Amino acid sequence: MRIASGLATTVAFLMGSTVGSWAQGPGSEGSTSPPLAASGSTASTILTLGFLAVIVIAIIVGVRYVATRRKRIEEAVILQSQLSDRLAREAQLRGLLITPKARVSGWWGSQVTIEVAGEVPTPDLRETVMRTVGAEAWRLRPDVITVDHLFLNPPVQRASDSLAPRR
Repeated sequence: MRIASGLATTVAFLMGSTVGSWAQGPGSEGSTSPPLAASGSTASTILTLGFLAVIVIAIIVGVRYVATRRKRIEEAVILQSQLSDRLAREAQLRGLLITPKARVSGWWGSQVTIEVAGEVPTPDLRETVMRTVGAEAWRLRPDVITVDHLFLNPPVQRASDSLAPRR
């Protein structure tokens, strides 16, 4: 809103300064000043309108970039949510803290990257997680790249368990 207000103020100021020069053309009556050269007045008007056009184009490009980025982020959040739900439904992965995180850039041609982070106790579960995430991501959106940020954290065996006699 501030940008629109500033733009409106700038346009009003520039138009106010050029309207006076339009009204005082070489053939205007009641002019107390000497007549201005028509080419100077026309050139300043053209420069002013060109400057305003550049400002408007820059604002339009900025707004489109922000809107595109916001839409891509919304799509990534939805994809991330669907992948989290899929991992929560997997029976083998219950109790593990695994988080898929989606990253995007603002332009349409770029791909979505899913970073899978967390800790798993075995390499087999690591493969299961990545296979599940990769298959679900490909089903939802074929251009997704999955990145493995999982750490192996084997369960800790307590010293009292290893010293206890076996039955």
